[in-house]
Amino acid sequence: MAERTAKFLSLLQVKAIAKNTFKEAIRSRIFYILMAFAVAMLGFAVILSFLTVGSQKRVILDLGLAGISFFSVMTSIFVGIGLIYLEVEKKTIYNVLPKPMPRANFIIGRYFGLMGVLGTNLAAMLAILSLVLLFFKGFTASVFHAGMFILMELAIITAIAIFFSSVASPVLSAICTLSFYIIGHTSSTFPDLLVPHLASPVQKKIAMGLFHILPDLSILNISNLITYEIPIAGGFASRAVLYTALYVAVLLLAACFCFRKRDLV
Repeated sequence: MAERTAKFLSLLQVKAIAKNTFKEAIRSRIFYILMAFAVAMLGFAVILSFLTVGSQKRVILDLGLAGISFFSVMTSIFVGIGLIYLEVEKKTIYNVLPKPMPRANFIIGRYFGLMGVLGTNLAAMLAILSLVLLFFKGFTASVFHAGMFILMELAIITAIAIFFSSVASPVLSAICTLSFYIIGHTSSTFPDLLVPHLASPVQKKIAMGLFHILPDLSILNISNLITYEIPIAGGFASRAVLYTALYVAVLLLAACFCFRKRDLV
């Protein structure tokens, strides 16, 4: 009975932290600035479609999904990097942690609160893109399939941002998270482009080790498949979900461990 009560209280604590994080992030100016840029990107895609020879809906869909993905990631990074560090710097974290709350609950609550904001942001931008496509008679339900994969990418990037925020300053967290984002979209080329040019067997093993450890975000980028109406292979979505869940779990466990060991005095 006591164990069930402890688990229930733990869930309430995570929910309270997530709710508070959602409210804080929604009030952030960065959130609105980046969302405005994303909407402007959709408008640019519409204008460019009139100047491009070919299918208007394809141009709008391609640039629209690219803009939504990029600005959602930027929101994740620039809001996520300060969630833990600023709480410590402003000493506001002491209003929470002195209570009977494990530090892990604080990290997990922060993560899900930010994911709630990003999910809301993503849904709003996908709705705008869908309305634009409906106007040009080019709407397809596969837009929401692309949105699901964008959300999985955001889940990984947010976990990376939370991890670095728990151990480093916002500037260093931003640099590291952006680096992981860039690496995540290029790591799939390691076996074909990088490894053959390495002379030492040790270097090749290190490169292949990094290939397996670093995030491979390219597997979550299906915008081209959606744009050119290429069918998604069976089982691909379930494997992507499993990959995302495992990667996020490892990152959050690492963040919880590092934050638990951190001296906040």
